Amino acid sequence: MSTESNLFGADAPERVAGEIVYVIYADPTSGFAVVSLDEDREGAMKASGPLASLEVGQAVELVGRWETHPKHGRTFRSDFYELATPRTKKGLQQFLASDRFPGVGQALAERLVTAFGMGVADVIAADPHRLVEVKGVSTALAARIAAAWEAAGLLPQLVQLLAAVDLSPAVARAAIRVFGDEAVEIVAEDPYAYLTLPGVRWRHADALGRAAGIPEDDPRRLAAGAIGLVGALCWRDGHTWLATEDVLRRLPAVVGGGPERAQVALDEAASVGELDVDPDPIGPVPGGRVAPRLLHEAELTLAAHVEDLMGDVVGRPNPLVAAADEVDPTDTVSPGSETSDQEDPPAEAEELTAEQERAVAVAMTSAVSVLTGGPGTGKTHTVRELIRRASAAGAEVALCAPTGRAAKRLEELTGHAATTVHRLLEARPVPGSGFQFGRTVENPLPQDLVVADEWSMADAHLAASLLEALEPPTHLLLVGDPDQLPPVGPGASLRDLMACERIPVTRLETIHRQAAQSRIVTLAHELNAGQSPLIVGRDGDVFAVPERTPAVAERVAAIVAERAPDFFDCAPSDVQVLAPMYRGLAGVDAINAALKERLNPPAGRPAVAGWHEGDRVVATRNDAELDIANGDIGEVTETDRGETSVTVAFPQGSVTLDGERLGNLAPAWCLTVHKSQGGEWPVVVLVLDRTHRSMLTRELVYTAVTRARQGLLLVGDPSLLATASTRVGAGLAARQTTSAGRVAVALKG
Repeated sequence: MSTESNLFGADAPERVAGEIVYVIYADPTSGFAVVSLDEDREGAMKASGPLASLEVGQAVELVGRWETHPKHGRTFRSDFYELATPRTKKGLQQFLASDRFPGVGQALAERLVTAFGMGVADVIAADPHRLVEVKGVSTALAARIAAAWEAAGLLPQLVQLLAAVDLSPAVARAAIRVFGDEAVEIVAEDPYAYLTLPGVRWRHADALGRAAGIPEDDPRRLAAGAIGLVGALCWRDGHTWLATEDVLRRLPAVVGGGPERAQVALDEAASVGELDVDPDPIGPVPGGRVAPRLLHEAELTLAAHVEDLMGDVVGRPNPLVAAADEVDPTDTVSPGSETSDQEDPPAEAEELTAEQERAVAVAMTSAVSVLTGGPGTGKTHTVRELIRRASAAGAEVALCAPTGRAAKRLEELTGHAATTVHRLLEARPVPGSGFQFGRTVENPLPQDLVVADEWSMADAHLAASLLEALEPPTHLLLVGDPDQLPPVGPGASLRDLMACERIPVTRLETIHRQAAQSRIVTLAHELNAGQSPLIVGRDGDVFAVPERTPAVAERVAAIVAERAPDFFDCAPSDVQVLAPMYRGLAGVDAINAALKERLNPPAGRPAVAGWHEGDRVVATRNDAELDIANGDIGEVTETDRGETSVTVAFPQGSVTLDGERLGNLAPAWCLTVHKSQGGEWPVVVLVLDRTHRSMLTRELVYTAVTRARQGLLLVGDPSLLATASTRVGAGLAARQTTSAGRVAVALKG
């Protein structure tokens, strides 16, 4: 039986061949595209399917069947494609000038085709060193062209293999970046290595393993099953370790067999170094612990560098220490100016309350300290004064936060430059493996004081990376609110450091008079105290807007487009909508669609990867090369269909994204509450619907409410606010980590 019959059954598919002349639509995330294909006949045909990686000018053979598309008419629905021999000089030139061949461009592509004609394909594939005969081609560029040509040939083969287990072409492209020309070979020999790629789950890798004939008891399969299970559970629940007995109980459902096979799987995972079994236990755990190696190392790193900073190491002089001698933290200072976190940066010193004064003194005298407190207690005012005194003493200060949005807000409120932790640590891209930091233990940060805000968002890896880049006598102040949602990734560094007796913690508790006049602030404190607040109609700057589930999206769109801007005298861009979940009639996806239709309708304009000029977008991944941080919000200012690219204006500047990078954008008219962390907007619309009931917890609604500065509108079923206040979710307190114990032991030593 042929391969085609195996894949598609008795009815063999059809084949069409041609040259890509236009990309009508492409979604890099899913890999789906609609293209125009020249079949060497009058006119051109349309084809759809997993074709997003194709470039104009590329010659292909598509395998699939004809169908009638509701929008594009008669279309060839492709299941996969194979590369074909180039058909025309023009097409070959366009292909070589595409983004697939960086450093070539139109002019050089034309010179290559002129020099070698249609034979340039054979030259690149079999004799690439001859390319240097063409002006402008160096030895290095010739090698890159050859590698890109080979990858282009591997891609369709890999797309076909992975499509059989429901993996998208985006995974195939990622595999080629990571594994290079061995990507196809790895599918046959060790498909479990694909578990390191984004979007690949155990069911995908195991299906590939079965297709490759790998036995159920193969050590590679068993190790991968254990590694995947422990990693998935840690990421899902935020833990840095799991109880060994819990892992052994769950493993048979993954790798099959009984307890004996589960133990073998755990042993194999430990032997390859990806899991640490019972790693240096801190506190009794019956049966021991299992931790992913990277999380274990992150917690060890955190503890070791906290110990270094707080030790007796003598380094360069820190001007903070001398300046702190002039401050008596036991002095009682009456509240002079009733400030809140929303004030503009002051031009000169302002009086502090006693607790704020203590916080400043502690930060100047302690190598590591924590400042915490709820909204309206003056954390920002305290940080501003700390910066003022440190700068006056000649200290070099750096401000940072986990996300670009949080860093921008910190900069606006303090009047001092701030950046993301990734930018502070000089993250730089590494092909095939994300990024690495330029600031490490070998190249530490030079500042005398580092202030890290919104630290409740920092997971184990980020915390360890920042601590590793600090050396004595640098001082570190962590600022955050442990009552907010926990980090998306594993770990609980803010909670763990606050639990260490040797690390001083200042908790601001006084709500200042100006802040206390805001119902948003008092509502947040009521929620945090579990007081079941009930909002009906208008209550100060908080508004209850009851609405039925089917009408929520349109009601929100009307509020953002007209009602809120008119009432609060602001622009629609000053209004941020938040919802607990993506799915459903009142979810993020439905609300984003309604807001786009109301605020920036397509109006017949062609889209690029679904985007139009004027769209509000959020970055969903860090991109060190483009200086984009996960969570950065921007606006699409230009689209280029010819280049299949969009230009986005982010707070730090405009960048152009194309190819797979377009898949790292999401609509930002409405965000999940988790995505909103670190941000603050003049007006927030919080959607509370009965379909969200399972997601509504005290931490979530408290985080959402504290994002609003001037106005808060509760749309849907506002009574759910009270319900949520009584439900404590699996937040920071529920996370299993070892950092607190490790830091405590290190500091005792």
